[in-house]
Amino acid sequence: MTGMMVLFHCESNPGYAASSHEHTFLEVAKHFVDGMDKVHYAYANLEGGMTPSLPSGLSNVIQLDTQWSEPSQLEAIETYIRENKITRLLGFDQPVSRPAYQALRRGGVKTFVSYWGAPMSSINTGLKLILKRLEVSARRSGPDHYIFQSDGMRDTAVNGRGIPASKTSIVKTGIDTEKYAPDPTRKEYAHQCFEIPRNRKIVVFSGHMERRKGVHIILQAAKVLTQDMDYKDVQFLILGNRPGEKEGFNEFLQDPEVNQHITFGGYRSDVADLLKSCSVGMIASTEWDSFPMSSLEMAATELPLVVSDLPGLNEAVTKETGIKFPVSDPVSAAESLHSLLNDNPLLTVMGANGRSRVQDEFSRKAQARGIIKVFETLEAQPEYSL
Repeated sequence: MTGMMVLFHCESNPGYAASSHEHTFLEVAKHFVDGMDKVHYAYANLEGGMTPSLPSGLSNVIQLDTQWSEPSQLEAIETYIRENKITRLLGFDQPVSRPAYQALRRGGVKTFVSYWGAPMSSINTGLKLILKRLEVSARRSGPDHYIFQSDGMRDTAVNGRGIPASKTSIVKTGIDTEKYAPDPTRKEYAHQCFEIPRNRKIVVFSGHMERRKGVHIILQAAKVLTQDMDYKDVQFLILGNRPGEKEGFNEFLQDPEVNQHITFGGYRSDVADLLKSCSVGMIASTEWDSFPMSSLEMAATELPLVVSDLPGLNEAVTKETGIKFPVSDPVSAAESLHSLLNDNPLLTVMGANGRSRVQDEFSRKAQARGIIKVFETLEAQPEYSL
C-alpha cells in the first residue's frame, strides 16, 4: 500500500485556520491509505511542536521546506518519498514552482494537489497574463490541480497567476459544527469574562490584527453607532490581538465614552464559548480576504454576519444570513449593525439560516469529501493512474 503526504508551507502547530485544515487533511489522507503509519505530515519547520488535538498515532512528521535547494536536502527529500512509497501529495498554499518539487516527483509523487487558503495573485491582463500562462505551462513538476475556497480566490489564480481554469476547483473550507454551535448555558460567558454589562449585545471580530483585516473600520463603526446614532446597548469585542497589537489602533481609541463600548479580548483558546455570548459577527476587511474560517465559526454559532463586500469574503454571507457593506465604509457598517441590533426577530432568523447553511455546506466532512473527489477525478485519468 502506498503512502500519502500532507505538506504545509508554514510551521507546525500553525494556529488559526491552518490548524483546522490539519484535521481535515488527515481525514483525506486516511481515506487513501490503510493505516496511520502510511500518513506523513511535513512542515517548513517543527519549532511549534505538534497541534495538541492531532492524534498521537500520527508519528511520521518531518521538516520539509519546498524552498530548499541544496543538493543534500533535495536528495534527502527524494529518498524519503521513495522509501515510504509516497505517491499522493496534498499541499497547503503550495505555489506553481518550488525548488523541491522535482525531488518530490523523482521520489515517486504522482498526484499533487495544492489547497489554497489565500488569494494567489493580483489580477493581471494582456501581455503580463500571457507571460504568466506561459510560465505556468513550463513548470511541470508543480501541482497537478489547485483547490480554492471561493470563486474570488480562484479568479486570482486563473486571471492573475495564469493557471488554466481546468486545473482548478472550489472546495469550501469546513469547520467543526459541534464545537461551534449555540448554547444557551453560555449566553453570558463573554459578559462574565470581560465584565461587559448584561444588557449589551456583543458584536464580535476574531482574527489577525493585520491592517487589511479592517479592525480600524470596526472601531470607527463603533464610534458612529454609539455616539452619532446614540445606540448604547452594544459592546464591540475584538479577539486575536497579541501583546502590543492593540496600541497599533490608538488613533481610533481617542474617545473615552466610545472606548467604554470596545473590548480587546486578546488571543484566546475559548473562542467557541465566547461566540455563544455574542449577537453579531463582523469582518470589515479592507484588502484581500479569502473565505475566513472565522465567518463560518460565527455563522455556525447562529450569529448573523456583517462583512465588507470584498471578493471571497462576500461569499461568506447570503441575504438570508447577513449584510454586506461597502469596503472601508464605517458609516454603512454602523447602519447595518443598527438595523440588525434593533430587530431581534431578524437576528434570530438570520442566525438560524446561517447555521443551517454551514451545516449543509461547510462542515469538515463536506470539505474532506470535496478534496477526496478532486483526487479521485484526477486519478481516473490515464496519466495519473496509480
